[in-house]
Amino acid sequence: MHCKKVCAILWHKEVLLIGDNMKKGYYIHFQGRDSVGISKKLDMQIEEFSKYFVMQELEVETIDRTLFQRIVGLWPTMSIKRNYQKALEELDNPDFVYVRRNVADKEYVNFWKKIKQKYPNCKIIIEIFTYPYDKDDFGKWNAWPFYIKERLYRPKLKKYIDRFVTYSDDEIIFGIPTIITTNGVIVDKIRKISGEYKPNCIKMIGVAYMQRQHGYERVIEGIREYYAKGKHGEKVYLDFVGDGPEKVKYQKLVKKYGLEQYIKFYPIMTGTELDDLYDQADIALAAFGMYKVGYYSHIGAIKTRECLAKGIPLISGSPIDVLDEDFAYAKIFPNDDSAVDIEQVVQLYHDIISDGQTKEEVAKEIRAYARSKVDMSAVMKPIIDYIVQ
Repeated sequence: MHCKKVCAILWHKEVLLIGDNMKKGYYIHFQGRDSVGISKKLDMQIEEFSKYFVMQELEVETIDRTLFQRIVGLWPTMSIKRNYQKALEELDNPDFVYVRRNVADKEYVNFWKKIKQKYPNCKIIIEIFTYPYDKDDFGKWNAWPFYIKERLYRPKLKKYIDRFVTYSDDEIIFGIPTIITTNGVIVDKIRKISGEYKPNCIKMIGVAYMQRQHGYERVIEGIREYYAKGKHGEKVYLDFVGDGPEKVKYQKLVKKYGLEQYIKFYPIMTGTELDDLYDQADIALAAFGMYKVGYYSHIGAIKTRECLAKGIPLISGSPIDVLDEDFAYAKIFPNDDSAVDIEQVVQLYHDIISDGQTKEEVAKEIRAYARSKVDMSAVMKPIIDYIVQ
């Protein structure tokens, strides 16, 4: 991505930022474009930053290594080989750098040290997208060499890092002050759902790369129990969209229970094709298996933001961080392995439509809520405030 200058006039905290006087920032990541989801988030964050600053994207590339080099690189004091020197050469008098966190090792820490030595006034801000992250990042047996590196070198970061950005409630992480925010989306770039509510018919949708933490077997079990009790006043349907390691398990479960007429599976969808499927749905699924990865706090996944921006009610197996207690368009179930009570889902649906609201009116209200809570302009404001102060 080439350096993009944005000419704008913005009064922000009594600071006038005009044209070439705008602060210069670099968005640094470590091959973040390799993931579609992360790439989408990079684009949204860079777009928001570019409203206020002259921004340039900078990728720190991993260098190809032989098998021998990979084995040697596992030693605690050795580093993952990345082209840090090229990245340093591309930096040109930055006012700040914004970074997606990576595993800390010797060269990683030295990279920030060299930036601080050359540009002492440059604010270095690292986003920690999950915290605590040790169990998520290093929980598998083959990750222990990287965990040792991380534990050895991350205490040194406090010498060079100005702020961590966190989605947790922690004010200090590893001795470094934090900026507390949450995940966000650009609401105006997400199509609002349309259509009408259908009598005696409730359709749910779950869109995900299906992993353990999604816990969708709980919803499948709930639908089985719902129909086993003869609860046929409202027909309840579910569309699963996407792939992932748990998908085959869910498909086998649906077949075992004979629920094929109620639960359907679709491959990965994007764009208009996915939007059209959302239009047929009344309620969206968040995650129901966070207990499996030892997570019992509020969740703030991008998918929940996308659903709010689309204007669709949600059900979840964990509290969602941005939802107020009196938010009328969500139902939170326990964070355990119990089957989801579909009768409560039906009740949520009836509560929503009881005052005669149309699907369009409900979507408009949820979308307005999303704009105030999870739009990128709202969630990045604390970060931008810190940079311009």
